[in-house]
Amino acid sequence: MPEPVDFFQAVVTAYLEDADHAPLLHDPVHARVARADDVTEGDLIFAGVGMGGTDYFNDQYTARPEPYDPACGCGVCCHLAAHPGAVVVLSNGHPWHACDPCPADDLVLLIPAHRLLERTAKE
Repeated sequence: MPEPVDFFQAVVTAYLEDADHAPLLHDPVHARVARADDVTEGDLIFAGVGMGGTDYFNDQYTARPEPYDPACGCGVCCHLAAHPGAVVVLSNGHPWHACDPCPADDLVLLIPAHRLLERTAKE
């Protein structure tokens, strides 16, 4: 049985608007901060969150978590092979690289999938 997951509310006050960042496709009013290992299928991921601030990705993407395999051959997973803790793959097959591995305890900024489904149902 799945365990309940806490998402921590975030206030998104600014987003990079330049040639390197795609426009947001969804209003970030429902954005939350969550641990990478709490990301679920369908969550929309915007950025990595650290003590130095928020590192927005070039484009938001839909999470498709899968088990981490440091030898998968994508050219990215191998960089975390020596990471001392657990690693998760948040997506595989996104257009800008094959995998998105992340230390399990890293934080990400996302809109939970259930919020996206609620919004779509209202439209």
